Amino acid sequence: MLQGSEMKPNIGSGDDGKTNLIDKRVWKDDERMEAIGKIDELNSYLGLIISKINFKDISEDFENIQKHLFEVGAEIAYPSRKMINKDHVVFIENKIEKYEGELPELKNFILPTGELSSLIHISRTKCREAERYVVKLSKKHQVNRNIIAYLNRLSDLLFASARICNKRLKISEKEWKSRDL
Repeated sequence: MLQGSEMKPNIGSGDDGKTNLIDKRVWKDDERMEAIGKIDELNSYLGLIISKINFKDISEDFENIQKHLFEVGAEIAYPSRKMINKDHVVFIENKIEKYEGELPELKNFILPTGELSSLIHISRTKCREAERYVVKLSKKHQVNRNIIAYLNRLSDLLFASARICNKRLKISEKEWKSRDL
C-alpha cells in the first residue's frame, strides 16, 4: 500500500508527453496507455451509472466490476502481474444468466431507450471500444487472454443490465426492424 510521500502527485512529470507505467516510462499515446485510458473511461461511466441507479443488486455488481477494471488496468500496465483470471469471467457469466432469467426473449434488435438504460448502453459501447484496444494491444504485447474474455462478456452483461433496468422501471423496449428500401 502506498503511504506518505508515495501518495503525493508527481505534478508536472508528464509535461514532456510521457507518463510512468509500473515497469517503465512511456509516451502518453503508447498502446498500453491507450488501452488503460479506455478502461478508465468505461470505469468512469459505470461510476456515473451507480450514482443514478436505485437497484441494489446491479449497483453492487457494477461496483465489483469497477474494482475488476482497476485490476485490468494494472495488469495491462504491468503484464507479469496476473490479476484477472477465469473466476472473473465466470462472475460476469453468472450475472448475465441471472439478469437474462428475468427478461423476455429478444426477437429483434432494440433501440436504446430510457435515461438509465441509455447510459448503460453507452457504457456497453465503451466496453466494446476498450475490448478493441486491448485486442489491438495483444497483437504486439503480452496480454492475459482472460482480460479479453472478461471485456467481451462484460459488454453482454451491460446489455442485459440495460434491459433489466428498463423492465424494472416499466419502460417499454422499442424494437428496431429493417425497412425494405
